[in-house]
Amino acid sequence: MTHVFLFGTLCWPDLLDLVGGASCRAGEEAELPGYHVTWAKGQPFPAIHPKAGCQARGILLRGCDGQVLARMDHYESGFGYKLHPVTVMAAGGSVQAQVYLPPDGLEPGPEWSLTDWQAAHGALALEAAWEVMAVMGQMSPAELAEAYPMMRVRADARLKARSDPAPPSPSGLSRADVVVHGHSQPYTKFFALQQAELSVPRFDGAGSERVDRAAFVGTDAAIVLPYDPKTDRVLLVEQFRFGPFVRADAHPWLMEPVAGRIDAGETPEGAAIRESFEEAGLKIGDLHRVHSGYSSPGCSSEYFHIFVGLADIGDAAAILSGLQDEFEDIQGHILSFDYFYHRLTTHQLPVVPLALAGYWLAQNRDMLRKNS
Repeated sequence: MTHVFLFGTLCWPDLLDLVGGASCRAGEEAELPGYHVTWAKGQPFPAIHPKAGCQARGILLRGCDGQVLARMDHYESGFGYKLHPVTVMAAGGSVQAQVYLPPDGLEPGPEWSLTDWQAAHGALALEAAWEVMAVMGQMSPAELAEAYPMMRVRADARLKARSDPAPPSPSGLSRADVVVHGHSQPYTKFFALQQAELSVPRFDGAGSERVDRAAFVGTDAAIVLPYDPKTDRVLLVEQFRFGPFVRADAHPWLMEPVAGRIDAGETPEGAAIRESFEEAGLKIGDLHRVHSGYSSPGCSSEYFHIFVGLADIGDAAAILSGLQDEFEDIQGHILSFDYFYHRLTTHQLPVVPLALAGYWLAQNRDMLRKNS
């Protein structure tokens, strides 16, 4: 059995219960002499560093079994934290324990506050921790560190779904009527795949049907069709798309609206404006919401927020762009509205969100031009 001193986010009982598991015991107040706890510089989590004359406050978990240690090791490994021996002060005197120290090079920031962290980041961290623990034993620390940013984005999407769910169904059935018998996540990288065995009630009231289901787990996304009402032109972006490629389409380079994931804590409107600048170098003025909803609800969690965005689309807007760290290679194309609409109505732009935005623009184009 090992005693572990915790100083940061795992001092929050809700997160500790999820990470530590069923055999994790409650902690007791303790202090680690000669250490100081701060925010990690520029990061939404804490760091602990040696500092003479200081006392790092936290909790002591006495007698952690192998399962608890394995679970905490897995969670902390994605952040590069590893256990080191220390002597802590707790009720009854000094105790030989272990503490998760940060990797070299992690600079200290302002004074750490668990209360402030919980208010600003707790809900997202707790939701992301669910996915972190779901892949225990499947990912190395390096793989987990690489996957964690997207885990946060997917967690943010789930939080948004809970706070702004779809309208109640006519049948009156809801998520609470579904029974989950088993759940797994066999693939986790930039995207994820989830599998589940469920009991789903039937409309005829004849009990529940037991089914196996799998779904692609993406993120919420902002999609914007840039339109210049003064010149009556739109801008589309062309890039290689893996979906058409694996469908065996001979032409997997598609023209689309600007699009991208909504980052954790970001609004759909903010993402639309950011992506328009990143992908097309455009500064969006007014944003007009076209629709929000699921892209393919039978097999995907992706949720689209579709906009038409007004912008000055000059001749120089057809740029080469894309973020290198996301392996993007994007070519901009400027089209007159008439040519764009011709291509849309003759089935030469086979991207459904683009069609939705395009038909909305056709309906509202006169109004946008009149008010420009």
